[in-house]
Amino acid sequence: MRGLTLILLAVLVAVVSGCQESGFDERRETAKPLKVQHALGEAKVPGQAERPMTLTNDALDDTLALGVRPVRAALPGGRLPAYLRSRARGIEVVPAVTALDLAAIEAAKPDVILGSAAEQRGLYNDLRQIAPTVMTETAGVQWKLNTRLHGEALGRTNDAEQLLIDYDRRSARLRRRLGARNGHEEVSVVLVTPREVRMAGLESFPGSVLGDLGLSRPRAQQGSREYETLSAEQLPAVDGDLMLLSVAPGAGGALRRLEATPAWRRLGVVRSGRVVRVDAGTWWSGGGILAARAAMRDVARVFDRR
Repeated sequence: MRGLTLILLAVLVAVVSGCQESGFDERRETAKPLKVQHALGEAKVPGQAERPMTLTNDALDDTLALGVRPVRAALPGGRLPAYLRSRARGIEVVPAVTALDLAAIEAAKPDVILGSAAEQRGLYNDLRQIAPTVMTETAGVQWKLNTRLHGEALGRTNDAEQLLIDYDRRSARLRRRLGARNGHEEVSVVLVTPREVRMAGLESFPGSVLGDLGLSRPRAQQGSREYETLSAEQLPAVDGDLMLLSVAPGAGGALRRLEATPAWRRLGVVRSGRVVRVDAGTWWSGGGILAARAAMRDVARVFDRR
């Protein structure tokens, strides 16, 4: 009997050990350097990064969502979008990096650098001499892939996946709340910059979020490009049942001039008073998991008050 008991205990230990070996213990796995495939090659990153530097808005967004504070964050104009100001308080924010900033980046001693091939391809070879550098292809419609890559680069793969699962749950709940309006109202997404008017296509961050919520887009905004730039004659393309209008920094004067034009005033969405201002930093800065949550809050606010 005693022999049988010992055999059973041995079997139990073997089963438990097998489960531990086959399961993915991220804390143990990320105690050693990891190889990460990215848009420009392969990087050998530290286990769990503690001093990353981010070079794009979505990299900063995802890094903060994963509970990591970058040693430095580079953003266009050195300006934080409003939706990140609270979370990023105290982080050094600098303008978009150039070759002139390499010495300062090295002095910050990052343990990993997160950037974008679309924006920093020319600096990649220099950056990877400073610290392991992981590049996404581009921002926008592939923001979920980027969140996963950022999680992998920071040694927080499981955490990134949980963030995306949570996003799916949130978007599904909001989609149910929107109910019968899904698919019947066309939502136009427009950005006014100091020099031009843009409308977001399906292959964009706004297009991705609205698609997840089951909301339709005007026919002119169903193209595969991230956005289209419009001439005055093309302005009717921004019409819809609802417009989510963003104004870029420094574009207040351009918006006033646009609103004074007959073409703008003739738009059905303008005549019906269904133009809603939303933050350009949330909708047009390239995405990220926190931007997606903020965009969903905007949609919920707009539809709940109607």
